[in-house]
Amino acid sequence: MSVTIKLNKIEAAILLGVSVELIDYFTNNCPKSGENKTLPVERTNHGDFFLRDEIIKYSVYLSKPWPKTKSGTRPAIPFAIKEDIKRESNYACAICGHMDNGEVAHIEAVAKTLNNSPENLILLCPNHHSKYDYGYKVANNVTFEEIKAAKIIKQNSRKRMLQYEANATNSLIQLINTINTIDNSMKSETSENIKDIYLNEAKQLLIKIPEITYSALESAKKDSNDTETENIINKSIPILTKSVAEKIQNSHDKEEIRHIMSEVIKQSHEIILDLDEIYCPRCGGKGTTGLVGDLCAYCKGSCYISVEKAEEYDETKIDEVDCPRCYGIGMTGLVGDLCAYCKGSCYISMKKAEEYDETEISEVDCPRCYGKGTTGLMNDLCTYCKGSCYVSAEKAEEYDETKIDEVDCPRCYGKGVTGLVGDLCAYCKGSRYVSAKEADEYDEIKIDEVNCPRCYGKGTTGLMNDLCAYCKGSCYVSAKKAEEYDETKIDEVDCPHCKGRGITGLIGDVCKLCKGKQKVDIKTNTLYIEKYIR
Repeated sequence: MSVTIKLNKIEAAILLGVSVELIDYFTNNCPKSGENKTLPVERTNHGDFFLRDEIIKYSVYLSKPWPKTKSGTRPAIPFAIKEDIKRESNYACAICGHMDNGEVAHIEAVAKTLNNSPENLILLCPNHHSKYDYGYKVANNVTFEEIKAAKIIKQNSRKRMLQYEANATNSLIQLINTINTIDNSMKSETSENIKDIYLNEAKQLLIKIPEITYSALESAKKDSNDTETENIINKSIPILTKSVAEKIQNSHDKEEIRHIMSEVIKQSHEIILDLDEIYCPRCGGKGTTGLVGDLCAYCKGSCYISVEKAEEYDETKIDEVDCPRCYGIGMTGLVGDLCAYCKGSCYISMKKAEEYDETEISEVDCPRCYGKGTTGLMNDLCTYCKGSCYVSAEKAEEYDETKIDEVDCPRCYGKGVTGLVGDLCAYCKGSRYVSAKEADEYDEIKIDEVNCPRCYGKGTTGLMNDLCAYCKGSCYVSAKKAEEYDETKIDEVDCPHCKGRGITGLIGDVCKLCKGKQKVDIKTNTLYIEKYIR
């Protein structure tokens, strides 16, 4: 029996891993061009409420391939999502903290996934982000796993702060607890890159202390009934403010940042001990793990645990490991199908992981796309598996290519490109396949492409197969360009030495003037005539 769980706006933001502002954007706008799916919301006099299951469904929807533009280029990232990614990272590179020229980058290449979900985006400086083709890849000195770790660190920090953003005092406490958690994580981390990522995140949080401190003090002045928590804060705040000097803002010295972080933790130890309640380090305070909301194996759904229990937390002692089928993602394929082994839980027991046998899963690579989820040069979703990558063994056996309404494009013969330089086919636009109806309707004369009048559709000229000077190797040109063709305007004439044959002598030596090209430019022709003929 399913349980309906309602979340307020902040809880929805925490679950989706975005800001409250982006939640508002999703309730009023569909981020995918040409589609109209928004985040369902129940508006009441007491605020907006969301169903947990709807949040999870929307998260899966965002991670499914986004539609390409009409011209076939990769989908654009909406401004609202870009701004949210920048805020998540405090406008600093998630790896090194550099604050200039930050670029919103894809964690997994958009060319492969077409995924513009906030979950797949991160802010990087130019040094940690290089563009290529239709997607992005990170610099060679940072691994994919480290980029993913940086994203999780950023998300966890924001999730912890979101819960208390309406109360400056509690927000300051949670800020200190988060810095303390980062400090503990750094001590057990072995990767130097991830240590730097943690340190950079700690720096960004330390910068916030003076501002939140001021807000907390102002709030305490207005409240005549000081709570015990506020008394603790008021007692400790002056020390904290003094510790976090303005020099942290511009400091790039790792040892200095570590020293300030240690001082803040040491001086605020009283706060942490007196409250003795922080977010569970396993679930980040959500109370659940995975895509289907399994109760957290450490806090059992409480969301909070004691400081002592948090310090004792050892991930290796939890009988949960990443699912070996989906690698802890909870989904497989390009369209976010729940994993057939963990059913979306992301984690499974060690025993179940050891028992995992891929051959026992009734899923095999799709026989049409061979498990890629896409076909063609433009990565169209496979028409058989619909982007799932896998199909059941039964469906694989039933696969009949002749029953798929796709045939090789009659213009490019299923290659997706035409010419010698790989121009996208003018009929299938690179998809390689068209429907049977489109194939029947194909009429070559309706395509605004004709054989190049200079190379007669070969794409090359001369004995050395130089790319044609008019079509540049495309083989085809538009009808208009063909009409405009004027041989006299091409800076090429028959070689005067070989008379345009490309060879000389009785045994066919390659012409020493044109090198077998048969043509030379007008200047070379003029110089040759002046020197040898006149």
